Amino acid sequence: MKRVTFITTGQPTTNPRLVKEAECLIELGYQVKVIYCFYQPWAQRFDEELISKHPGVFISCGGDPVNDKKTYLRTRVRQKICNILFKYLNLPGVAENAISRTHAEALSKAKNIPTDIFVAHNLGALPAAVLAAKVMGVKVGYDAEDMHSAQYTSNNDPGYRLNKYIEERYFGSTDYFSAASPLIAECYAKSYPYLVPLVINNVFPKIQLNIRQHYDHGKSLRLFWFSQTIGPDRGLELVVNAMAKAAGRIELNLMGYCSDEYRSAFLAQARECGLYDSSVQFHDPVAPDELFSFATTFDIGIASETASTVNRDICLTNKIFTYLQCGLVVIASDTRAQALFLQQYPDTGSLYLKTNESSLVEALDHYLKNPDELYRVRLANYQLGQTTLNWENERTKFVNLIESICHE
Repeated sequence: MKRVTFITTGQPTTNPRLVKEAECLIELGYQVKVIYCFYQPWAQRFDEELISKHPGVFISCGGDPVNDKKTYLRTRVRQKICNILFKYLNLPGVAENAISRTHAEALSKAKNIPTDIFVAHNLGALPAAVLAAKVMGVKVGYDAEDMHSAQYTSNNDPGYRLNKYIEERYFGSTDYFSAASPLIAECYAKSYPYLVPLVINNVFPKIQLNIRQHYDHGKSLRLFWFSQTIGPDRGLELVVNAMAKAAGRIELNLMGYCSDEYRSAFLAQARECGLYDSSVQFHDPVAPDELFSFATTFDIGIASETASTVNRDICLTNKIFTYLQCGLVVIASDTRAQALFLQQYPDTGSLYLKTNESSLVEALDHYLKNPDELYRVRLANYQLGQTTLNWENERTKFVNLIESICHE
């Protein structure tokens, strides 16, 4: 039996890409372990449901604010100290504990798990995977959902220097490298020519849904946007401005954790634009398995990335693939990654200029005035998710990759 151990700096619920890979290998008979740590309070309840489905698979480390507050606080303090030290010193372990609150704990757990390959999800997990693999004489894989060194606007930012240091120090020790978008793969290959990234799109399993025509001229056109956190610099302010100038009633539904401060400011902006508070609806996160049936009650999925950093420009988030799987029309800002996707799949929706309010108004008005086309695209998008852009197809690349590494 082949053995694979995943390491992440988040929780299972906050990393559906990792969960898909882990469950895929479990289904194929692999012995799978997942080392994870506390990240978001809202995810704990959903983690419990997932962990109960796979007894013995998920291994927590580093404490949390409720069940092991002492360890959690200690690791937070250590990370803060190491971030300060990294600005001045290049001592062993400083960068590793600066980029991950639970580096030491994850490494300790990993070195005691018999495995054939460690797979790191998120840059902060990579040092523990590489160091454990060296001790045990096994392989290492890395999955890049982001280009972490490209998350900053300045190369003088301490975060950039830390991420770049980890990339340069540990990427050369990987035996495989996968990426969540074509442009992430391309940019990483340019920065590190020895890498040969394999693109594994962030798609989802097929799901049986009843796609209904919700919108007609007498109802509100319902938009949907989701993320782990609802906040600034996600293009949502432009969406509200465009809603106020569109040629019909529109309702924006936002799912994710939202601070009271941002919620109040966002609703205040909506009122200033002439919208009612009911035009913007906030929803708490739901379990990953429930997201699709919830999302299908809307008409259009909004992918409003601002490309404030290079990483945001080249990321192809799971939003678009979720919208397709749920049978929603896609309206996306023209980041490089999203523009490339809409060029490949032009019939899935519309692209708008990310800084141009009128461009988004035009896209919204098109569907407000053409409900029959809206419904036709919704049905076609759902079909695309069922036939082409789904995990059942994409997982073949991942499985072949793991099997080739494990059999070397």
